[in-house]
Amino acid sequence: MPSAIGLACQDAGVQAALRSWLDQGALEPPQPLLLEVSIGNLPAPPARIDDKRPAFHQPGVVIRAGLPQGGVHLSWEVAPAVAELAPGATTARVTLSPAAVGRLDTCARTFLTLVLIFLLRRVGWHHIHAATALDPAGHGWLIAGNAQAGKSTTAALLASRGWQVGTDDVAFLAPAGERVAAVAFHAPIALRPEAYHLLGAAGGVFSAERRKVGYWPEELGGRWVPCIDPDIVLFTSVGDGRTSAAPLRARETLAELVRWSAWVMLEPDLAQQHLDLLTRLARQARSYRVVVGRDLFAHPTRLAELVR
Repeated sequence: MPSAIGLACQDAGVQAALRSWLDQGALEPPQPLLLEVSIGNLPAPPARIDDKRPAFHQPGVVIRAGLPQGGVHLSWEVAPAVAELAPGATTARVTLSPAAVGRLDTCARTFLTLVLIFLLRRVGWHHIHAATALDPAGHGWLIAGNAQAGKSTTAALLASRGWQVGTDDVAFLAPAGERVAAVAFHAPIALRPEAYHLLGAAGGVFSAERRKVGYWPEELGGRWVPCIDPDIVLFTSVGDGRTSAAPLRARETLAELVRWSAWVMLEPDLAQQHLDLLTRLARQARSYRVVVGRDLFAHPTRLAELVR
């Protein structure tokens, strides 16, 4: 499905590659957005000598946001690349060095995805580090946690049981009337070797750089779902024992949601809208802290049984 996010780049090869990446993501924001990409030489690492704002560090990316300049500046440290989003702007101006162009897949998956996250905030879509799924009864599930929390494994297991799965990692919260929806960025479910061996899934595409195998939900027996209305929220971690679930109160849920929605701390003009969505989600869904055990591979239905 083509993406509604516009792209402008004079380099035909970069334009084609990034257009394919955006179209694969299949995001349909409520207002037009534009990535304006140019190729040029940049210092390594990109310097911001004139920017005295505190630096917010993510793996390989440095972010500066807020006053006095306003807007957001992002720099990629893996290979020189920078992006600038002016206050309220729906265009992100990106400069990629030739070295970044040489690693365009990685650049898109890490740096440019983060640029998109900040761009989508301008139209009311706020990122959460979570997987999304729709069970056979039509209930929406949001599964939040860090890179080691079992989100991808759980998403793959649910797909193998015929569930619809949206994403294993990148989701956006959006207002939907009185409810909060979760929109998925369409990308393969990325499994580490231990997980895909235990799952016993054939096929997939191996990424040597990430040391993971990527599966589309359809390859596992499920289907892709672009958007869900979360009824159940899980905060997962991986354990050695049996899979367990403990219910959370709305206050505890909100604290956890903030933890996996890091950008609520930046850009004060947008932070309140983000926090309002998290508060509404904490009230609309039943929430649980879940420890995922290996027994889930043999009994994937246990998760749904624990939260009935």
